[in-house]
Amino acid sequence: MQKRILIASASAGTGHVRAAESLRAAFAERAPDMYVEHVDVLEHAPAWVRSAYRDGFELLAARAPGVWREIYHLTDGPGPDTPFWGGAAYRLLFRAFDRVVRSRPWNVCICTHFLPAQLLAGRSGNPPFAMVITDFALHRFWAQPAVCRYFVATPRLAEQVRARVRGARVEATGIPVRPDLLEGPTRAEAVAALGLEPGRPVVLVMGGGLGLGVTGFALGAAGAVSGTQVVALCGRSERSRAALGGIPGVRAVGYVDDVRPYLAAADVIVTKPGGLSTSEALALGRPLVLASPIPGHEEENRRVLVAAGAALPADSPEQIAAAVRSLIGDVARREELSRAARRLGRPHAAQAVAAAIEYQHSGREAA
Repeated sequence: MQKRILIASASAGTGHVRAAESLRAAFAERAPDMYVEHVDVLEHAPAWVRSAYRDGFELLAARAPGVWREIYHLTDGPGPDTPFWGGAAYRLLFRAFDRVVRSRPWNVCICTHFLPAQLLAGRSGNPPFAMVITDFALHRFWAQPAVCRYFVATPRLAEQVRARVRGARVEATGIPVRPDLLEGPTRAEAVAALGLEPGRPVVLVMGGGLGLGVTGFALGAAGAVSGTQVVALCGRSERSRAALGGIPGVRAVGYVDDVRPYLAAADVIVTKPGGLSTSEALALGRPLVLASPIPGHEEENRRVLVAAGAALPADSPEQIAAAVRSLIGDVARREELSRAARRLGRPHAAQAVAAAIEYQHSGREAA
């Protein structure tokens, strides 16, 4: 009988969807006989719910980070999450997602965001739920007692999940990145394809899909070392793209679907510490400068990566300039961060998750 895998994400930020698409691609590569479907749970909610969930996060992250920090810490705690509101929410607002879950005899539903599990995990008639945590640190919302299996970034995070969710199976696979990440161009090929000058250092600046902080990041990087080429991926922020247009040494780019050539060309990457963007950089061994984290999960991500020696912290344009200067001017220091990044990076994380699920539901192991 054909195995059926449902992957559920939520488009609150772009990372959760990218992780889900990476998993879908990994299943297609290694288990083409499986039926795999990816759904964004927010696309199966009323428009006002979708807007409130997405825009509320974006508004707080960009305009009221202090409020978001308080929400993050107030909703965290030492135990697992107990979303008593989940049943009412799915009956009133997410019935379309419930119909997807009940549309086929799924072998497993893999979540790359906690919302699908909060709504349906453990409810009668539903498949078993697995969780892929897309951060390097644990918040209570990820700790869902009805989820039977977890895939996480690091062994340390695996220990934390086991301590909160008794009896759960937890594997430190890494955060899923696209399976063909390592098949991207070489640095020389990427520099040529992007029209950059091969003899000058390249600093890649990213602010996630929202382009948060890109303007300040780019201005700081541009002032670091004379002759540096700064490529700023502005995401959906047309304001940042317009503000950076015409700045000497800075190329402002809008949202891109394939970041591989940009990652490959970079000598140093300045970015917010999102789980997916940093995982991609780590997988390629790129030195990181992590700036202006969103309070809560991104602050924790940065703490983990800096402690591992894979990144330098910076916030103001002056601090960014100093960090970039130290890496561009000191090859040994840059290589030190690169080695630490590669130790932490998991370029085959998506394949590892797909292999574990495939093995579990192949008949060689009880579900």
